[in-house]
Amino acid sequence: MMGRRRSSLFRAVVLAGLLLAPVAPAAIIAVDVGHSLAAPGAISAYGETEYQYNRRLALDIARALRGAGHLVLLIGADGDADSLRGRTALAAAGRADFFLAVHHDSAQPQFLRTWLHEGVARYEGDFSGYSLFISRQNPRFDASGACARAVSQALQADGWAHTPHHADGIAGEHRPWFDAALGIHEADFAVLRTATMPAVLFEAGVIVNKRDALTLAQPATRQRLASAVVRGIDACAQGLRR
Repeated sequence: MMGRRRSSLFRAVVLAGLLLAPVAPAAIIAVDVGHSLAAPGAISAYGETEYQYNRRLALDIARALRGAGHLVLLIGADGDADSLRGRTALAAAGRADFFLAVHHDSAQPQFLRTWLHEGVARYEGDFSGYSLFISRQNPRFDASGACARAVSQALQADGWAHTPHHADGIAGEHRPWFDAALGIHEADFAVLRTATMPAVLFEAGVIVNKRDALTLAQPATRQRLASAVVRGIDACAQGLRR
């Protein structure tokens, strides 16, 4: 009888410990807000900076990742992260399993035209859609590619289309395809090649396109994009940790 009581007590203590123990995050994800207040990036067809778009979407992605059980390191949200190597160093210091750089896109000057918005001349163009980039200089290139594919598949399943204009054979573009069907290019951007963990740069849409600029500014659009990105990261999360 005493042995059975001790055994029952032991099982109860073990169960209580399991219930009270903190749940390990599915992965540690560094979400990098592309650009900064000093270097705000592209300007939308309506005069808003890329940094503003990047920050809003990055915050929504971070929120969705946390909701999915991931631990998030948010980088650049205060607008003063001007060092690209410093961004990936922060991710490494935080032991991030994956680095996601959040950006919004533009186009080369020859594809833009001016229009008047509220009495101010702005640039606008026709390219539309998302794109993804990975670097062969990243030490986890294969894992980067797997995650880029998973994210793009989730985006396409949700109805988003990619833009092919970065593959054009012109100055400033000519980015080789890693997967043309999924809109993934190879590019040695600083945050991709200096990251020590798998890394993907995500261009969510083309903000010099008037339609894209308006759509991407809507909270509902950002939430849809964030949900798709998180589904993609969830799909590749098991392969992030060696």
